[in-house]
This record gives sequence, structure tokens and C-alpha cells, in this order.
Amino acid sequence: MTKLRILRIVTAALVILVVVSGVVGEVRYGVLCSLDIWIISVTDSVGFLLRSLGLWRLPITLTCPLGFMERALAARELLPQWWFSVALIVLSVILLGRIFCAWICPAVLLRRVFTGNGKLLSRQQVASKRIDWASYSSYAVLGGVLVASFLFRFPVFCFFCPIGLLFGALYAVTRIFSPDPLGLELVIFPLMLGIELWVLKSWCRSICPLGALLSIFGNLNRFLLPAVRKDKCLTSKGADCEVCRRACPEGIDLAKISSSFSPNSCTKCLECYEKCPARAIKFPLWS
Repeated sequence: MTKLRILRIVTAALVILVVVSGVVGEVRYGVLCSLDIWIISVTDSVGFLLRSLGLWRLPITLTCPLGFMERALAARELLPQWWFSVALIVLSVILLGRIFCAWICPAVLLRRVFTGNGKLLSRQQVASKRIDWASYSSYAVLGGVLVASFLFRFPVFCFFCPIGLLFGALYAVTRIFSPDPLGLELVIFPLMLGIELWVLKSWCRSICPLGALLSIFGNLNRFLLPAVRKDKCLTSKGADCEVCRRACPEGIDLAKISSSFSPNSCTKCLECYEKCPARAIKFPLWS
């Protein structure tokens, strides 16, 4: 396992640990789907100002943009109380791209730990995975869950979201050590999560509607994008090298502009940067 992959796993694990510790310690600032951050003043002047405004503790709530859209459609309301939160998320995607998918999302962490996903694929495996619909299927799922949320007046995907299922399963486990009776969620949540991550192996790339939504916002991302040094790239020199495409979980072929995936789908996982045999790929802040 490479150093960067270990770093990604540790980062995602720390996020999970922080959220779970909030439940165990009864801080209860939420989960990744809806996270409450409390900014507490540490200076007398700022503290006086906040107290005078009745804001000694200033809450900042971050919510999943897909969950927001589902809830708004289900309620037939614009939900203005969530606009600031969603604007922060969108701004982060514009600046950093889909970095959430590679470095924070617990679903990716589970796949890498238990299935080894992310390893280089053989040429035959790459050929078998070149399915045209994979470029658009997650967008179709995104449209489907939004329409379903409007029709059924319920945030449909929130019931199947692997992030929510993971934290739901962890919460269910913590109830083992409490006097509260155990529920079916202790079995149902892990079972659904296992089906999504180990049976539907193309979940993150071809199914996840949250990833599709972040990709749409990611079209505005112009920072931290990978670039190829043509003077070092083996493909540019005539060699039949497919290492970057085989290493990329999104199937991005940096050496060929005609790749079926847009670079805006890049999750900044740095797999291509680390695996390139010619060190021809550069990332801002990394190379």
C-alpha cells in the first residue's frame, strides 16, 4: 500500500472517528450528511460582541447538497435556511473539485480497506470496463432520485446513501452498550451497505448520484487539476502506456484528450501522480 493511499485512509478514518466520538461523548454535532460546527469566541472583544448579539455560540451547519435538493423537492419549498450551507459546499467544490470523494467519503475508505479497490487493472480488465453508459449512468440516477423525491415527498436517496448507512450502522453498534433495546438497523444497515460496496462494485463511478452532482459543480473547478509533462509522457513519445488511466478510479486518461471522462471528474486521489512510471504527471502543491 502506497503512502498516499495510507494518508487517504487515515484522513477518512479520522473523519469517522471525530463524528462517532461526538455521539459517544454526547456532543451530537451530527454526521457528514448534516454537520453542526460551533465556533466559540476566545477573545474578550469578540466575545462581548457576540454576547451582545445573542451569538455567544455561532452555529455553522453544513449539509449534503443532494440531501438539500431532495428535501426541498419533497417539501415543495426552497428551504432558505440551508442556502448558506449549500453555498459553502458548492464553493469548496469549485475551489477543490471532488476532493471529498477521495479523501473524506467513508464509502471509498471501506472499499479500499476491504476490497483493495484502486489497484492497477490489467489491460483486459480495462477493456472490459470501457462501457459508454458508465459516463452518464450516475447522472441518470441523480435525475431519478430527484424526481422520486418530488413524487413521493421523501428524500429517497438518503435511505440508501452509503454514508448515512455507515453512520447508522455505527450508531446501532453503540446501542449494544446502552440499555436501549436493539433494533433491526443493526442488521439491515450493514447488509445494505455491503450490497452497495461489494456487490455493486461500480457504485462510486457509475451509480453514486452525489458524485454526479459534485461533478456538475466540479465543471467550474480550475484549481488543483493534474497536468501532463509532454516532454516526459511515454504516450507522447509513442509508447503504449495506459498506467494513468488504469490507475485512475474515474478512468481519466490524462495522456489522451479524447478520454471518455472529463478531467473535472478528478477526485484528487493522486493515484495517477504516484503510479506514473515517467513522473510525467504534476499536481499543484505536490509536484
